[in-house]
Amino acid sequence: MPYREPIAEDVAFFEQHGWLVVEDAIELEDLKLVSANLEVILQKKHKLAYDWAWEKGASREERAFKIVQGSPTFVWPAIAETRFRRWMISFGSALMNTEVEFWYDQFLAKPPRDGAPTYWHQDEGYWGRNLIDRGITCWMPLHDVDERNGCMHFIDRGHRDGVLEHRQPEHIQSDLLLCEPDVARMVSCPIRAGSVTFHHGKTPHMTPANTSDSWRRAVTTHMRKIGSLGEGDHYPWKVYVNQRTGERIVPPSR
Repeated sequence: MPYREPIAEDVAFFEQHGWLVVEDAIELEDLKLVSANLEVILQKKHKLAYDWAWEKGASREERAFKIVQGSPTFVWPAIAETRFRRWMISFGSALMNTEVEFWYDQFLAKPPRDGAPTYWHQDEGYWGRNLIDRGITCWMPLHDVDERNGCMHFIDRGHRDGVLEHRQPEHIQSDLLLCEPDVARMVSCPIRAGSVTFHHGKTPHMTPANTSDSWRRAVTTHMRKIGSLGEGDHYPWKVYVNQRTGERIVPPSR
């Protein structure tokens, strides 16, 4: 069955709200293929993944991996040729009203009953000024998601608020950031397996900790306007953390 094409209502909603849910977008057989090929990241997370919620005071060997962060493309290069990847790029181009290209992807998993929240943040807060209004993200859970296991939350129309000030949580030594948006405009997006969300690079978003009895698994696909530079011209809060050495690098900013 062909993946559905974007319609005018999709584009109008995204332009106004900064996010969009696309229901029943991905074939379930495709999700099974993704799950099977990315399971190695969980099985070998100390080698193939970062702990995005690495807590201060814990050694590299003691990382709890409450947010497992790995690269689908690294462990499964053939993901670049999948139908859903091509669809995401095409759909994202329509939403951004410009041609976008694949930039990078992430496998993000939270353990049962003991995960950590992914705090409110904007992707541009991580990327820097090079990607102002040039990036869009597709978030694809590999199973049903809701409030209990960590579905996506957005700040409605938050892409119109500019880039908010970010900071590092005091108890975290990874490069995890957080901001404090107007949560009165929060929208929770529980979705079924096969559905996805898109959001603008300026849209504040978060996912709660996983309190369910099963792993929460999702894949994010980050896309940028063709011809854009990579991340750079960073804001003062940006930090890189080498999880093999523990080294912290603060890049130059304006």
